[in-house]
Amino acid sequence: MGLFDFFKSPEQRKQQEQINQLRKQIFPGGRQQQEQEIQEVRQLLNFKYSKEATEYAYCYAVISYFTSNFTNGNELTDIILRNSECTVSREDATKIAQFAVLKRHYNSTTSLGQTLHQKSDGEKLFMVAFGGIVEIKRAYKDLTNFGKFEVLLFNSLIALQEYQSNYPEKYEAMQEDFFRNLFKQARVYNIPMTNEALANFVNSRFETYIEEIIRFFDPEEEGYMLLKTYTLFYEQPLEPNPEISFDLFEYAAFLPALMQMRTYVIEKTFTTI
Repeated sequence: MGLFDFFKSPEQRKQQEQINQLRKQIFPGGRQQQEQEIQEVRQLLNFKYSKEATEYAYCYAVISYFTSNFTNGNELTDIILRNSECTVSREDATKIAQFAVLKRHYNSTTSLGQTLHQKSDGEKLFMVAFGGIVEIKRAYKDLTNFGKFEVLLFNSLIALQEYQSNYPEKYEAMQEDFFRNLFKQARVYNIPMTNEALANFVNSRFETYIEEIIRFFDPEEEGYMLLKTYTLFYEQPLEPNPEISFDLFEYAAFLPALMQMRTYVIEKTFTTI
């Protein structure tokens, strides 16, 4: 019992005990895991708020989400904003909510090893593709939700190709779980398409990104730049026929981050499945 717990009512002590137990489930890695995730959220919010303010808003969001039946992050955003102790803006509350949604999506109440052990190959492969988003954000800069979905499609193409090359006999059976997770993530990002339109869009983007990759690595097209990929990620995501950006200064910073992310996806496909 803490020094001041003596002054709490039995109901308050019981409530605090429940919160402490819940924290252990949400953060099985203890305070170290919690601190790491708070640091990631602070980075996501460009360090606009104090550590204490960010920690309060994030922990409140995560606990609320883990004890709720919310179907998306929009409801959680409203919950965060209704708490007068949370001092973040609506835009930043939305970012925190989306972070919490993804945390629950990957069942963070267990260790990563336990989580992966319980997943099918399709789910594991999706987690690899999704994890690449973090890589490009760290190495270059953040994206909009639509931009994140474009990155997810790019990574999905790479991961699926690697998996098919190494496990051709399991590829067909794996696809159902993978694409179910992909479509679920599209709903988290509020991609404004019906399932049929989304399926057509995914196929179209796969064709776009595979053409980009082939041309970039083709010795006969030496010097080809992935400007269309940059444009789709950062300037015109979801656009069917984007106007290609020729911002070479941004491209110079973008390309190493893109290659780093691609390497991450390829390596994780080998080591995770």
